[in-house]
Amino acid sequence: MTEVLALVHEQMAELAAVQKSQAQLSARATAADGLVEVTVNAHGHVVDTTIDEAYLDEFEFDELAGHITEAAQAAVRSAASTVADMMAPIAERRRALPSLSDFFEGAPDLRSFTPPGVESSVVAAPPAHPDDNDGEGNLMFPTVRR
Repeated sequence: MTEVLALVHEQMAELAAVQKSQAQLSARATAADGLVEVTVNAHGHVVDTTIDEAYLDEFEFDELAGHITEAAQAAVRSAASTVADMMAPIAERRRALPSLSDFFEGAPDLRSFTPPGVESSVVAAPPAHPDDNDGEGNLMFPTVRR
């Protein structure tokens, strides 16, 4: 029992460290040959978007929404992957812990419990393919109005 309590204590300390790391985490991705850049936090929320002023020299304005979306989705995938990597050792240790019901009859199994805010529930959509459209050449991006 003492060993189990020591493991639980280690687990809680590691969770606190992961929460602190996630608070500092950001992921950045680019599109349009690096002219569009989007940064997201650990939860997949966009925190910065940068469009290089040379964008319109290389691309059409009506392509901008698609490039922003592409960069944002790539940044979210990167953040989600980093969070999963951060959580992997904790999940492995948690699986090694015995259930409380092994010690106390009727006690809940807390091995699957994760404190709120530790794991990101954000999952990015897979990258869009040029063939994913309605047959009329309109991709899933917003229409630019002039």
